[in-house]
Amino acid sequence: MGVDNMAGISNDINLVMFYSKMLFTSTILFNLVTVKKYSYMKLRNLIIFSILVLMNSCSTQLTTLPNGKQVDKRFVGTWTGSENGQQIDGMSKSWEMKRFEDGTFILDFTYTQFGESKNLQETGNWWVENGKFNEFHDESGKTDVYQYEIINKNQIRFISESISVDMNTDKYEFVDTRKATNLNDGKSIENAIKVNSVAEEYEFVEKNCPNCKLINQVLTEHNGIPYDILNLEKNDGTKISFYFNIKSFYGKF
Repeated sequence: MGVDNMAGISNDINLVMFYSKMLFTSTILFNLVTVKKYSYMKLRNLIIFSILVLMNSCSTQLTTLPNGKQVDKRFVGTWTGSENGQQIDGMSKSWEMKRFEDGTFILDFTYTQFGESKNLQETGNWWVENGKFNEFHDESGKTDVYQYEIINKNQIRFISESISVDMNTDKYEFVDTRKATNLNDGKSIENAIKVNSVAEEYEFVEKNCPNCKLINQVLTEHNGIPYDILNLEKNDGTKISFYFNIKSFYGKF
């Protein structure tokens, strides 16, 4: 075999090796691009899916009332909270807030200052709008607006954005904690007492709140079921409410 032939064979071998390397490199690049493209698509789909789940979760919590306002079911229930010195130096305040699915609320305050305590009850309406919590007070005729954070199903953080009461701080902040309720104690609409007559309501009150003074009796509806709410005042001035399921006899007389 001549020198020229040997050189030709050597060139052919080098050319084959060159193209083999190019093919190998191209294969690797293609695989990398494919993997990246697949990973990107997988990540994108995961993000889209998560957003849809979150949106669906939020939307299922919202209920539109007959007046067009929306309530978030996560706020419904009996809640307790407190603050110290945010409104007035030296004054502490605790409360029990009952929020109902129909957008109404009953708020019982206890103020303590200089060793003396006073009780106050407020009523009104609540709703959510544009990511803010709104609370309209019947007594003042004004609406308080709060930013909020759902910490978990039993705790909600509120930060004031616009409130009608003068405060000692620029931002009034507090946490509502869901109150643990005893079954069939009648102290919340969820644990209302089933009765067959109004007389049974008063018998229950006499037994569980002796010498209490009746403030008023309110008829309401929750999830299509009629309820009586008896708002009472104890001898020490504290207020208490009992809830009665009157479905068994309401509208049948």
